[in-house]
Amino acid sequence: MKTSLTALLLTTSLLVATGGWAANTYTVLYYFGDGNDGWAPEAALIFDANGNLYGTTTVGGLGCLSPGCGIVFQLQPNSDGTWTETVLHNLRNTEGAMSHAPVVFDTQGNLYGTASNGGSSNQGSVFKLLRSSGGYWPALVLHSFSSGLDGANPFGGVLLDNAGNMYGMTSAGGASSAGVAFSLSGQNIGAETVLRSFAGGNDGNGPMSAPIADAAGNLYGTTYAGGASGAGTVFKLSPNRHGTAWTYTILHSFNATPYGSGSDGANPYGSLVLDASGNLYGTTVFGGAVAGGTVFKLSPNGDGSWTESIIYTFQGGTDGNNPYGGVVFDAAGNLYGTTASGGPGGRGTVFKLTPNYGGWTETILHAFTGHADGGLPGAGVILDRAGNIYGTAAMGGHGGFENGGVAFKITP
Repeated sequence: MKTSLTALLLTTSLLVATGGWAANTYTVLYYFGDGNDGWAPEAALIFDANGNLYGTTTVGGLGCLSPGCGIVFQLQPNSDGTWTETVLHNLRNTEGAMSHAPVVFDTQGNLYGTASNGGSSNQGSVFKLLRSSGGYWPALVLHSFSSGLDGANPFGGVLLDNAGNMYGMTSAGGASSAGVAFSLSGQNIGAETVLRSFAGGNDGNGPMSAPIADAAGNLYGTTYAGGASGAGTVFKLSPNRHGTAWTYTILHSFNATPYGSGSDGANPYGSLVLDASGNLYGTTVFGGAVAGGTVFKLSPNGDGSWTESIIYTFQGGTDGNNPYGGVVFDAAGNLYGTTASGGPGGRGTVFKLTPNYGGWTETILHAFTGHADGGLPGAGVILDRAGNIYGTAAMGGHGGFENGGVAFKITP
């Protein structure tokens, strides 16, 4: 176990042209890279019922040779305001390496995650960490991808349903090497079912995140590329009554220049989120007037079609650029997310979007400098019941930009 040496407190008040003043307290909960604890966290955090945080790092740890295969960790709050890190598991290459995705709990307190590399064929894996007494979390490999019809290289995590079934996506592999959407039975190791093998081209190519589900069991996700303009898609997978076949529908093809600019977004990477009315929200890494990315909304119509609207376009510079993570809602209907670059410090931002009668107003909650406060946040954020914001940044920390990243908290 390790406790952060000191909590870094930064009170940030920033004025940006598109938003307003944001006064809040930014706290580094933990600095990675001070030993064998892990390096470069690129996934969002999750909470347990006791307020502990859990996450993954892409590299580091003791599971395999340098630079390490990554870890699964816990951060536990202490009474003095510091946080203690515990390495729950050092990933070994045979179990999976380089986890870019958050872990999820089942009802027994076991953790599930994915790794983009490693496994028996070095094409990635889905793994389970078994909660046991004494703080020991042994790993069980549920599926090792082969880069064949079963897929390869999952960058997103898994979605767990009430029956213990898992749903996820791979960025490559499948019949057309464009990735797959898959399910795994929680009862049978390796019993993978391919729900959709993406065909590339107009069909979509390279999903990079986990799907989400609505109350009816439909799945929604994005592909990073492909679609009518090659700039990615938003899609829906609907099960039939017996769950043995799934209907695939493209809800939107982004039409900005792939990896470039345009009036629409381009290249969605992060997960989607649903509101209470059934609207979908997400981000694109590129697109918009200066190719800085967008936040979009998709609204269902009565005839089964969907209407897209761009609710925010990043302007670059101090505004932030290139949101890789998705967005989340608070109880008041505001949206929160990160950009991986841009901002006054040049190393990314945490932002808030507030709805108003004329659209949405952006406020920068923190601008990363790439030094002690971290930099390059590659995932979205989570909120606790008090409205505090938690996340990770892949770089920065002790020793400057090249260090191992941070976990942070923002108190509004």
